[in-house]
Amino acid sequence: MLQTHQQFVEIRVFEGIAERTGNTVDRDTVRGSKAVCQSVSELTRKVRTRGDGYFYLASDAWPENTTSIDLTAKWTPMS
Repeated sequence: MLQTHQQFVEIRVFEGIAERTGNTVDRDTVRGSKAVCQSVSELTRKVRTRGDGYFYLASDAWPENTTSIDLTAKWTPMS
C-alpha cells in the first residue's frame, strides 16, 4: 500500500540496464502512472512487459551503493 508522503526515484531503463536519473518525485506526481514500481522485482516484470523507458521506483527499494542493475540477466543452472 502506498504511504501518504512516499517518494519515488526516476529510473531509466535502456537495453535492460536500469540506472537512476537523479530525479525524485512524490506520490502525487506519479499517481495513476503505470510506470510506478514498489520493488525491483516489480520493475523487472514491467520492463519485460513494456520494454525500455522511464519508470518510478519507491526510493527505499533501490539497493544502496549500486549505480546500475541488469534486469535481463539470465539464470545459470547449477547442474
